[in-house]
Amino acid sequence: MLSTAVIMKTGLIIVGVMIMIMSFVFHAKRKLTVNLAVVWEFLGFALILIGAVPVFSSWCHLLARGTVIAMFVVGALALWGSYILCILISNLSMKNQELAMQVSLLNQENELMLKEIEKLKEDRENDR
Repeated sequence: MLSTAVIMKTGLIIVGVMIMIMSFVFHAKRKLTVNLAVVWEFLGFALILIGAVPVFSSWCHLLARGTVIAMFVVGALALWGSYILCILISNLSMKNQELAMQVSLLNQENELMLKEIEKLKEDRENDR
């Protein structure tokens, strides 16, 4: 039978790998900005280190099996909610960037139209 410490360490490593994979996939699908993807990658790497390095995971021997299950359930819910929040923030950031580009293009078009109107006014005044 596996001890709770081994289950906890293995679970931390698996969760860390899953976080790193999900961050990469969400960034590839342009659902997550680079900055947030890097933060999630660091979090996944930290979880892998905590699970793999004995110095960082010595506290795992102190937990009971029920505590480990509760920690994974609460941690999974917290991580999922944080991922959803980061995706929403990334989506808003990307839409804001697109909107800024559209405003810039409209400003350029507006300047060109104003120059054209001024040119037409000058031509009309010269014709008189």
